[in-house]
Amino acid sequence: MEKRKVLDEGRQLKRLNAETRKLSHVHKWFAIVAALDCVLVYFYDRDMRNLVFSGGVCLLCTFLWLKGRRKSRAYRREFREKYSNTSPKP
Repeated sequence: MEKRKVLDEGRQLKRLNAETRKLSHVHKWFAIVAALDCVLVYFYDRDMRNLVFSGGVCLLCTFLWLKGRRKSRAYRREFREKYSNTSPKP
């Protein structure tokens, strides 16, 4: 008896793309909030511990956001290359 894949490759690529985009979106908003917090701490409090923490969270979330964005684009590109029904127009 032959085992079949649970999801075909096209659906799996779309699911991975959606999950990656969703998580990347969360990282983007964490980065934005941390950047705003970093600016507010700089102008109002000047406590180095809070400033370093906010800056570190901002940098980490920005890195994760850009990494997820790159992965999501790779999934979309792979799906488009494999399952595009349109032929190139001359």
